[in-house]
Amino acid sequence: MNQMKKFKISSFLLVSLTVLALALIGCGESNTVSSFIISNQRYTERSDLESAKQPEQLTAGRDVYASVYFIESPRGMEYTAKWFVNGNEAKIDMQKMPTDRNGIIVFSLEGNKVIAGTLRFEISYDGDILASKELVIAEE
Repeated sequence: MNQMKKFKISSFLLVSLTVLALALIGCGESNTVSSFIISNQRYTERSDLESAKQPEQLTAGRDVYASVYFIESPRGMEYTAKWFVNGNEAKIDMQKMPTDRNGIIVFSLEGNKVIAGTLRFEISYDGDILASKELVIAEE
């Protein structure tokens, strides 16, 4: 009987540790980016962002906006956006979450930095890339 009790306790501890480890691993992989669009238009309302279509390409010389909808994000959480044009870093923009729990942050890249080729946008938190997108920039 004593052996059976030890086995049950050991099994319970092993299962508990496994569940705890899996829960901790899952917490480290949470992504707060719900949706985003990169375009020549900025979106500040969730409904507008959700109904908008991602353009297949953008036009050189025009301002570009990345409208990013975040979830599960406390007020003040700081995100870093990196813009690359033709593989070269064009801009780094750090912004804090203006609302609590969810909301939109709009990152921008000035038109004078938007030249023909390939545009890449990355959004990260604490060094972890949460989302990225690559688009073609066409001549005017």
